[in-house]
Amino acid sequence: MSRQIARVPQYISGFMTALAGIFFIIFPETVSGILGVLWGIVLVVAGIAGAVDYILSIKQFKEEAGYEKAAGAEIVLVYSVIIAVLGIVFIFRPNLVMQLLSFVIGIYFLIDGIVKLRHSTLVPDTKDPLWYVMILLSLTLAVAGIALLINPFNGTVTVIRFAGVAFVISGIESIAEESWKKR
Repeated sequence: MSRQIARVPQYISGFMTALAGIFFIIFPETVSGILGVLWGIVLVVAGIAGAVDYILSIKQFKEEAGYEKAAGAEIVLVYSVIIAVLGIVFIFRPNLVMQLLSFVIGIYFLIDGIVKLRHSTLVPDTKDPLWYVMILLSLTLAVAGIALLINPFNGTVTVIRFAGVAFVISGIESIAEESWKKR
């Protein structure tokens, strides 16, 4: 019974990944704007948090050990400011995020496909048709990643839909992998 309960998160993860992919396919313009703004907000918050952390750290170093012990800490402040400014740019120009996102998604799906291909080849059962499906889905996922890296297409909508298809494939592959393990 406990083994089946342990598999539930993997099924949920696969289902949620596929569901996110369907949302990407159906509402690409919405996804583009939302992702850009959300990513911008995350970067602004991270930049502010980094700057506050720097200020508190420097104050602590000055009080405890002298400023010379904090040598080089300014890089944290510079990094934090750059991240916050980048976040502000993304909030006002959310389409820039999609240009970067296609590259990141391509890398993610390439790595995910390779990892899943490796998992499916660890215990090959060539008599099981599900094994062939897992190999095919893993290869498809890797090819989708390569395609996004080579040609991010000319439009954000196409990239988002393509990423949605890759998410759906990844979700189905995760569910299939869990079903295969159950056997």
